[in-house]
Amino acid sequence: MSFIKFYLIVFGIIGFPLLFFKDIRWMGISFILFVFFYFGFYLKAANAYAFTNKRVLIHQGWLSTHMISVDYSKITDVHIRESFFAKIITHTGNIAIITAGTTRDQIILGNVNEPYEIKKRLDALKDK
Repeated sequence: MSFIKFYLIVFGIIGFPLLFFKDIRWMGISFILFVFFYFGFYLKAANAYAFTNKRVLIHQGWLSTHMISVDYSKITDVHIRESFFAKIITHTGNIAIITAGTTRDQIILGNVNEPYEIKKRLDALKDK
């Protein structure tokens, strides 16, 4: 996911100078509108996470959706991944939740602001 953000930022950087060329101004406007739509609306609408007193709820998608519910007792490990660009530019990261019986990242909470703080909250709820 971090490469997608990187490319969106590149689209924004490319789109801005195109605004100054009369014949291709529409391209610059298109690039910039796409970036604003993705960052301003889609990421927020497509990824929602909630921590209840018993489980983690994950809602993914916008037009087609996917809902995941995991009890805290099933969580065996939590990993955080921050790419260089996401850490420096957007200050976000991914939280990977591994559940009982799996050895791979089963659930990914993508593009989370302050992922280490979220992990601390998740650990505190899990340990109750």
